[in-house]
Formats: sequence, C-alpha cells, structure tokens
Amino acid sequence: MSRILISLFVGLSLLTSPVWGAWPEKPIKVIVPFKAGGTSDQTARVFQAAMKENNLLSQPVTIVNVGGHYSIGSRQVMEASPDGHTFLLIHIALMGGEGSGALNFGWRDFEPVAATGEFCVLPMVRKDSGINSVQELLSEAKTNPDSLIFGANLGAINHLAGVMLQELVPGAKFRFVQIGGGTANYTALTGAQTNATVLSGAEVVKFTRMPDGSENPEAQIKPLAYTGAARFDQLSDLPTMKELGYDMEFCIKSWWFAPKGTPKAAIEGFANALEASTSTDRYQKFLESKGFANLFLGGNDLQQDLQNTWTAIEPVAKLASKK
Repeated sequence: MSRILISLFVGLSLLTSPVWGAWPEKPIKVIVPFKAGGTSDQTARVFQAAMKENNLLSQPVTIVNVGGHYSIGSRQVMEASPDGHTFLLIHIALMGGEGSGALNFGWRDFEPVAATGEFCVLPMVRKDSGINSVQELLSEAKTNPDSLIFGANLGAINHLAGVMLQELVPGAKFRFVQIGGGTANYTALTGAQTNATVLSGAEVVKFTRMPDGSENPEAQIKPLAYTGAARFDQLSDLPTMKELGYDMEFCIKSWWFAPKGTPKAAIEGFANALEASTSTDRYQKFLESKGFANLFLGGNDLQQDLQNTWTAIEPVAKLASKK
C-alpha cells in the first residue's frame, strides 16, 4: 500500500475511531468574537462548509458572530459549559488583551484545540489622505503626534500592529481608538472617522479588488506595504516592510479554543475534523485566494507554539497598554 493510501486510511480511521465516541451529541457552536465579514469570520465559515461538504462531523456546525470588543465573545466561551460543543475561533488578540490589561483572562484559561493558517497585515489609509507611503505615514505621526486617529480593537491585531509600526520611528505616535475588527475598521476608515489602521490581506483584497483581481476603481482605501516575509501574491505591486527598510513582520495564526475542562474526546475530535478540513479542495482554494500560509498545529506542537508566541508578544502588549 502506498504512503498516500496509508495516510488516507489513517485519516478515515480517525474519523470513525472510538476516540470520537458519542461526540458530538448535538450541534456544535463556534463563536467568532468579531462582526461578520472579517478574516476570522471568513476562516470559520470555510471550515464550516468543508466539514459539511465532506461529512466530517455527524452534527452541524453553527457560526455565531459576537460584535463589540472581542472580550465579550471570548468570555462567553470561557464561561460556557465544557460539554464539548462550544468552541472559540480567535487569534493573537487573546494574548494582546491579556498582556495589555484589556482582559482579565487569557489563553491559559481555555483548552487549546488547534492552530490553522497564517495571514499577515497591511497598514492602510484613505485614498484621499495625501499619504502615499509608510514613510509619509510615520513622518506625519512624528511631526504631529496623536493627530492621526488609528482604528483598533484595543489589545488585538490592529492595535498591536499599530504599536509596532509607530515604534519604528522614535517620536512617532498614533492616537488609538476602539473601533473593532476588520469590517468595523474598514467602515470607520472610509467614513473618515479614523485616519489609519491595518487590515489583513484577505480584507484588503475584498475591499479593494474586483472579482477578477484587478483594482476596484471605487475603492476608498489604500494599502501602503505588507508585513509578511515576502510580497503578497494578490497585491504583488506592494513592497514588504523589510523591502522599505523597516524591521517589521506581523503575521497571525487562527487559534481554536474550548472552555476549560472540555473532554479530551471532544478536543481531539474537533481538532481531527479541522485537520481533515485543511486537505479539502474548498480550504485549499481559500488559502490560495486569501494568501494564507497552510498550517496546522495540535497537541504538544500547539502548546509550544502558544508559549513561544506569548513570550514574543507580551512585551509588545505591555507597550500597547501605554499607548
């Protein structure tokens, strides 16, 4: 039997093995603590569709978007019954919130399930801002500190990235305001409520490109650079921050958590379903279209990655608490 067939057999065995037992006994709820339309929401829904189309679970998966500050939806999962049917999809915001003091709980108050995918962000301004480069943005933030309103979800991705951005030039300072996730920040930026923010590659493509990949002439926002290690394929004309001479990379994994005390069978069962989903055509096309790196972590690898990420991000989060 070839290695491919053996792997397929093992994968199918996982989906029917006793470790899954009677789980799931009822529909599964995944809480996304952000409004619909953002990167986390898109990620949750592609996994939901992949699981349904490939019969990876015997019960349906429902996505519940909880708007407002991401602490609200996260706390709902933390305080939910650990019966194995409620999960959280979030990202580094959970650590940023803890490290900055925006949250009085953190990633260790949940059961880690898996990490999937990875995406990077782009500093954004309005097209009519008169700002055409990262250098001009940071120069304005230094010349007129606190004058540029930077939309953020305090303690989350856009806040942490904004702090890292302003620290590149001594004396530069944004005025961070609580807006929310990607969709909310896009709305605030186009509505002239803010002057700058960061969005993921997926969000930038959604808000600035036509279905055929060409630039949308009616787009009202403008990306300035990419924080990944290499250029973003869907926006290949944009330089990376490192190409511009700035030592900044900021890329984020999607994290799946369960309430503390959730049975191991449920954690392993859902992790197996997530991992199986990453091999489906739907998910692979999603990765390609959004420019995500293909990644799956579970078990000890996940635990180690979470600890390493916390070690790296805690100092930035503490700095964010002072901004």
